[in-house]
Amino acid sequence: MALDAIGDVLGGALRLLGRLLFEGVVELLLHGTGWVLLKPFYGKKEPGEALCMLVGLAAWTAFAAAAFFAYRYLHPPG
Repeated sequence: MALDAIGDVLGGALRLLGRLLFEGVVELLLHGTGWVLLKPFYGKKEPGEALCMLVGLAAWTAFAAAAFFAYRYLHPPG
């Protein structure tokens, strides 16, 4: 009985922590990056949420690909 209560509390706390981390990563890295990249093109108007997320995801994917190819260029396979 007491162990079930402790398990429920820990499960809820871990779920909350995971949700906060996920929201922080998605909101800051994807949406924030997309907003920064799109804002100069929109002027006073705010870019859309979905477009910011898509542009942010594309930017981070391009960055990862560029880092991978730079590593492969600097360290060619054996």
